[in-house]
Amino acid sequence: MGVIRQISLSPVYRNLPVLEDFIRSCSGMDDKTRDRATLIATEYFDNIICHSKSLFKGQVLFQIRKNNSYTLFIKYRTCNFSRMLNALDSTAPHFDRLSRRYRGLGLRMCSNLSSRTEYHKGLFTSSITIIL
Repeated sequence: MGVIRQISLSPVYRNLPVLEDFIRSCSGMDDKTRDRATLIATEYFDNIICHSKSLFKGQVLFQIRKNNSYTLFIKYRTCNFSRMLNALDSTAPHFDRLSRRYRGLGLRMCSNLSSRTEYHKGLFTSSITIIL
């Protein structure tokens, strides 16, 4: 599977527009696929920023790959990847009164926008492969 483009970003909110621009500038991708990739990438990046724990805050690697279909690959340092995996099955959509926002919908949305998602847990670095 060939890597078309890649970028490494610090897990901070000011890099969300940088990630959006990175995906938007990927040539050859149709608008529908680009929109899905943007929604998925920014949702996972937001979750990494908010929920990921690591001994060493490193960069988050994003790759766009192309074989028969487009694939979004995300790799980052974390020591609580299992917590995210458990939340996939156990978090029901709900309204959080404190933040006045709905929670528990983002990764469900990502799953519905993708053909397949694979999670790879490592000791300190884990990855997510999303086939669009």
